Formats: sequence, structure tokens, C-alpha cells
Amino acid sequence: MVALILILVTTGCSARYYLSEFPITGSVHLERKAKIAYIGFRSFNTESSRSGRVTTYTAKLTYEERTIPRLENGVFIDELKSNGFRTDIPSNKVQAFAMEYLDVVKSSGALELSKLIDVEKENGGVSVFKLKNYPVDYFVVGVHGPAFAKPSGAGDIFLTAITGFFSMATFGLLPAYMSNQANTEIKIVDKNLNFVNRFAYDNTYTSLRTIWISPRPDHCILGKCLFLNTGSPPGFVYSGMGPKIEEDVLNSIQTGRTPVSASSN
Repeated sequence: MVALILILVTTGCSARYYLSEFPITGSVHLERKAKIAYIGFRSFNTESSRSGRVTTYTAKLTYEERTIPRLENGVFIDELKSNGFRTDIPSNKVQAFAMEYLDVVKSSGALELSKLIDVEKENGGVSVFKLKNYPVDYFVVGVHGPAFAKPSGAGDIFLTAITGFFSMATFGLLPAYMSNQANTEIKIVDKNLNFVNRFAYDNTYTSLRTIWISPRPDHCILGKCLFLNTGSPPGFVYSGMGPKIEEDVLNSIQTGRTPVSASSN
């Protein structure tokens, strides 16, 4: 009976997400239009597998779409065509760039990197990392996190538990609350993979779930987003920050300084 009530309440509730906002200043002055290629900007998807009594959870990058719908002052790497390889960039430098990315996103990021980097085996089995030749001035690498949902704080864990209890007790009339961490880290390098700048954003988000609330996004109606708070942060958490990222990237390239809105690492 309890399980039936839980199912009816959770599947009958809509969710409304409150996301971090990233206003732009519109004050970028371009001395020249730089050619910028964006890499990454993909959310994670949590998968589970079971062996006996042990359940293993794995987070992998989502390749169906990027979190930023479109760019105004750049292109995503897969929109460009490469012309051979950069023979002037040593293998160890390309490898270091690749491994820094893979250390964060793990093996599922190999497909994303394959658009920029090629790895060949030479005689003796030595791996040689080659940078593909693209007509760009800068590369911007974006990584979202965490891979698995994490509560914003200890107080939020308690608030989630208590509101969840009363929401079920009132058949969804009282809202269930949840707040989770999310972040975006950006790294800018020039066409030779030389470091230019690095900065980060806080994408922490909250949600209310009840039978009477107006859903946001629109598809989070009647339990459709039920498990988004327990796996990886959903991609739409990051979707509204594209203009701010581009503005900060352009400011960083023009001035060589970290934008005041970002925290330097």
C-alpha cells in the first residue's frame, strides 16, 4: 500500500527547476574577430549495471546534444573540417592536453577528443598523439560537473528528506524540495595548445515537485523528470549560460584577464 501511494504521488507530480542566471554586460569590444572552436560542453548520463547483489553506477558523456544550443562568436569542433595534422606540436604536449580532459570526464570523453586529436601506434607500440589542423585561433574546452548528483549542503539533505515526507503524506499537495550542486569549468588555449586562461561557474540548482506546480522546463510534467535529481545533473541546467560564456571568453582573449564574474583556478 505504501509503495502504491509513493508511485501515485511521484508520477503525478510536476517539477519546477530554478536555475542559476548568467546575465551579460554586452560590453565586449573586439579589436579583431578571433576564430574560436568549442570542445566539450556535454552533460553526463548515469547508467547502472548489476552483478549479483552489487549495483555499479557509471556516468558517461551524453552525445545526443550539447548543453549550449548555439554559438554567436565561435563554432563547435565537429562543425569544422581539419586539414591534416600539426607537425609542429610535439606528441607529449598533445597528450598532456588530452589527458587533462580525460582525467575529468574519463573514457567516455575519448569520442569528443577524437574530433581534435588522433593517436597512432608507431614501431615498438609507442603511442603518438597528433593535433588535427583546424583554421582557428583558440580552443575553448568546457566540462560540466559533477558527474553524479550531489546535494548543495548538509542542510539541503535534511530539507529534502523532511519535505519529501510531507509531500507524500499530503499526496503531493505540499512541495518536495531539492537542491543540487552543478558547475562548469572552462579552459582556453591558443591554436598551439598554449594555456591562455581558465575560469569556472556555479550552476547550483533547486527544484520543487508537487501536483499543482507549473513545470519548468515544460517537459517536466507528471513525473517525467522524476529521476533527474538522483543521477547526473540534467543538461538543461547549463543551457542558458552560452551568451555569458562567450562574452567572458572574448573578454579573456582581448584583455588576457579572468572575467570578474568567474573564479580563477
